[in-house]
Formats: sequence, C-alpha cells, structure tokens
Amino acid sequence: RGMNTLVLYFSQPALILHRLQQPASPELIGDMAWVFLLACVTIGLAGEITFRLFAKEEHQRRAVLTSLSMLSNCGFMGFPIITAAMGDGALIYAVVFLAAFNLMAWTLGAYYFGGPKAMQPKKLLTNPTIWSIAGGLFLFLTGWTLPGFTNDALNMLGATTTPLTMFVIGARLISLRKEHLADRQLLLTCALRLVIFPAAILLLRLTPVPEMVVSSVFLCTAMPGAAMTAMQAELHDSDKELASRGVALSTALSMATVPLMLMLV
Repeated sequence: RGMNTLVLYFSQPALILHRLQQPASPELIGDMAWVFLLACVTIGLAGEITFRLFAKEEHQRRAVLTSLSMLSNCGFMGFPIITAAMGDGALIYAVVFLAAFNLMAWTLGAYYFGGPKAMQPKKLLTNPTIWSIAGGLFLFLTGWTLPGFTNDALNMLGATTTPLTMFVIGARLISLRKEHLADRQLLLTCALRLVIFPAAILLLRLTPVPEMVVSSVFLCTAMPGAAMTAMQAELHDSDKELASRGVALSTALSMATVPLMLMLV
C-alpha cells in the first residue's frame, strides 16, 4: 500500500509533469485529441459488450467482470511499456489515455456498480494524476517550462516510477492461486481484456488514423485489469475478492500476452 501511494501521489505525477514539457505542434495536438476520443470509445464499448455478455450473472459479479474488462492498467504498466517500446515521446499519448481512463472509470465504470447515483465525476478533482495531467498539459500548450532545479527533482522522482511499479505489480501476484483458473467467466474476461479488445484496435490501421495513435491506444488497451476495479468494488461493497483475483490473474497472464502484443506494434 505504501509503494502504491508513493507511485500514485508522487513519482507518477512527477514523471507526467516532467515529460509533458515538450514543444507543441498542431499535428501532435490533433493526435492527442484522437487518443482521448478513441480511449473513451474503446473503454465504453468494452464495458457495454461485457455487461451484456454477462447478463445472467449476479449483479455484484457482473459489475466486477465488466470493470475488469473495460479498465486496463494503462498507468502503472502502460507508462513503462509504452516508453520502452515506442520511446519517451510516446508517453504523452499514454498520459492522454490515462485521463480518459479516469473519466470513464468514475462515470460509466461506477454506473455498472451502482447505477446513476454511483457515478462520481467529482472524484476526478481529488485525483493527483488528473491534477498532474492538467498541469502538464498547461505547460505543454503554453510552452512554459519549470525552473531547472525543479525539473531535475521531477526527473529524479519520476525515474522511480518504473521500478516501484514493478514491485507493486509483483505484490499483487502473491494472492494468485491455482483454483482461480477454474473460474471460466473470469478467464473469458481476461481474454477480452488482454487479447480480444486490443486486437480489435488494430483494425484502425485500415483507417486514416495516425499509426502512432493506433499503436499507443493498442498498447494501453492490452494492459491487464486495473486496480481501480478492486478500489470500486470496495467502495460499492461489491465482490472484492473476485476483483482482487481478477487483477492478479490478468496481471499474471499479461506476462505472456504483452510480449506477443509488442510484436504487433
């Protein structure tokens, strides 16, 4: 929990603020708009498809399975993987995807757990990642930069994001058990999350959408289930045990699927 807090409140915001201080161009701004739009559509469609697919499941279980399929670990795992695969310049696309992720999680994602009353867009105002994205985009669009000593500190703190993230992900795998593989609906959800939904993104290569945009959305979508699912299951008194199992199982399976997805970038 301590490492998770450190990443969420300090290292990841520092990384975002530091990396978003780069020159803006009309082409890049247009690409960012594409990423945000496609991220919202992708997350929304994934949720709606899964919610209908598991219509016969009990409500709490249905909500958790839907959340697992629609919300990917695009921040903790997505940032280091996209940076490693596509270079530091691609991080800005992952940041925009993360903004869409938070918006959809606290609106549509919450809706699946508790209906219209559960939707909490106000949660975005207390999210440190959203504040860092807003600040970073302000610097990006204005061309302003922070003082050198501040940027040096942000760079050093942001550099801890990847190693700390790997520890957090590893800790989540501790709860994984063999019997978890017997849950067919959960395995199907993992397949949707890790293979089927990402593969559908590749169809965008047949359209005029820029290649960098498609690859970024594809990789962000190919990440395992987000810890946000467990957080919302706790918040809405839903099936917390299933949510934790789903995050752990999809993370474990992603060790095999993500390398395969990287070959398609």
